[in-house]
Amino acid sequence: MANQGNKLELTWTNKDKSLFYDLESKEYVWVDKKDPRVSEPRILVKKNHFGDAKSQNMLIKGDNLLALKALVSEYTEKVKLIYIDPPFNTGQAFEHYDDGYEHSIWLTMMRDRLGLLQTLLDENGSIWVHLDDSESHYCKVLLDETFGRNNYLATIAYERSGSAGIGQGGKFLVNTHEVILVYAKDITRFSHTQVTSQIPLEKKVMVRYKQVFESAGERELVSEFTSKSNGESVKVYKHKNYKIRSISLKDFETREPEINKEYAENFEKIFRTTNPQKENSFQQGLLSNMDKGLYSVDYVPSRGKKKDLSVTNYYYNNGIFAWLKDSAILVGNKIIKQNKLTDFWPHADIPKADLANEGDVDFRRGKKPENLIKRMLDMASQEGDIVLDSFAGSGTTGAVAHKMKRKWIMVEIGTHAETHCIKRMKQIIDGTDQSGISKEVSWNGGGGFGYYELGESLFTTDESLKLTRINPKYFNGPLTEAVCKIEGFKIVDLHGQLHGKSGKHYAHVTEHFVTQEYVDILINHLKDGEFLTIYCKKKARGLRLSDIVEVKSIPEALLSKFSI
Repeated sequence: MANQGNKLELTWTNKDKSLFYDLESKEYVWVDKKDPRVSEPRILVKKNHFGDAKSQNMLIKGDNLLALKALVSEYTEKVKLIYIDPPFNTGQAFEHYDDGYEHSIWLTMMRDRLGLLQTLLDENGSIWVHLDDSESHYCKVLLDETFGRNNYLATIAYERSGSAGIGQGGKFLVNTHEVILVYAKDITRFSHTQVTSQIPLEKKVMVRYKQVFESAGERELVSEFTSKSNGESVKVYKHKNYKIRSISLKDFETREPEINKEYAENFEKIFRTTNPQKENSFQQGLLSNMDKGLYSVDYVPSRGKKKDLSVTNYYYNNGIFAWLKDSAILVGNKIIKQNKLTDFWPHADIPKADLANEGDVDFRRGKKPENLIKRMLDMASQEGDIVLDSFAGSGTTGAVAHKMKRKWIMVEIGTHAETHCIKRMKQIIDGTDQSGISKEVSWNGGGGFGYYELGESLFTTDESLKLTRINPKYFNGPLTEAVCKIEGFKIVDLHGQLHGKSGKHYAHVTEHFVTQEYVDILINHLKDGEFLTIYCKKKARGLRLSDIVEVKSIPEALLSKFSI
């Protein structure tokens, strides 16, 4: 760690550089941050489309650093949720990934990508970074630097498996969990949906919830007073001839179906008693004036989820009723217990028994359960929001987002963009994929996506003359798109006069010889307060330019942005 002034930051070898990933050698090369191989935004070349032709979902094949740069002009602050599952840097190489980067390589790789992801994230969005303990602590500091320590939301311990059957020899402790670091773009604007864990009612819960409130009997008013907090009347009643019984759990293993049926039949009436917190003086005061037996209190709460509503609470043997129905649901004839989520997500909460078959793709040790991604999307996104995963792997994030009616963008560098992601998403579109969360969300198919690859660099080097030129493969539309991408303009009309736009600043790209007449014609398309930059290969001398237009020569004007 280093302290520059008042800023605490993580340091490592070559932190001032970037990394270029050579697809042929499959190795990283340290380069200047302005090297176009890592800093040039590339155009996205559409190779195919599947399903609904109007769909804006995107699968991009290529280096995710360059792909993220390509998305900046169109998607800055538009992505609601980002989930990434980067290589863990454990030295245990995945079959589909080179997962053994040395620490400095891994940190640089992550630093450069996190910065771009922060740019793409909506102001009320969140990023979820899935790691193991080999780099999670370093990544936490990176995320603090990039998103701000004040925007940290949680560190989730995800139990990927139980400890039984894991042979880890002489390890100090058996490691069964991974880590998900969660940050908001702006914690003051972040909102989320309350999600609960749902598991079938277990015996350990039944032991606590086994009393059945059969009848309240008759009640008699024993005291009445005015609440100090809101001035409302509080009435205390004592009951007689009431009926409360217990469900027997004896011989549970042999009687389990019978017991489950009895719980389901009495679902609305099952309760346990609990003691109020010491600081809850109102409830403590009520209980101090109650003997053994059944009481009820009619009152209007001054806070909480039932604030300003008339309620009746029951008290039994100096404890408050806690109803099973308040923390569980009845689905058919089965009771499902709902618990507020903590930062520990246990193995039993997230079904993964059929994980190997999810999506009908093989991604051993790297595939994450669809139910895990669903939980995140349930918590921090809504239908129609954009979800991004720049380490797509087997395509789980896109699969879940699609089934949950979110828009999605996935980036994958390897061949499994085709062998895994395309295959999986096509089966989702045609409805044949019924694995994962399909049945839970009633998925029957629909939607579509475009398949893109990164375009080549706009620049090429003439080795004999030692000159950098415009790549001859770029002309007309692709040239315009590439220039606008590098200069930060969003394409508005490739066939019109004003090709790109950034606020009130427009761009026009041409291969024609730019004359005074050419400039004057373009200026006539501007409105008050607008500005135009013309990019051209050749221009006339002595052009008379007003303060609302400039002419730049390419590639020279573009090369100044890079280190070549």
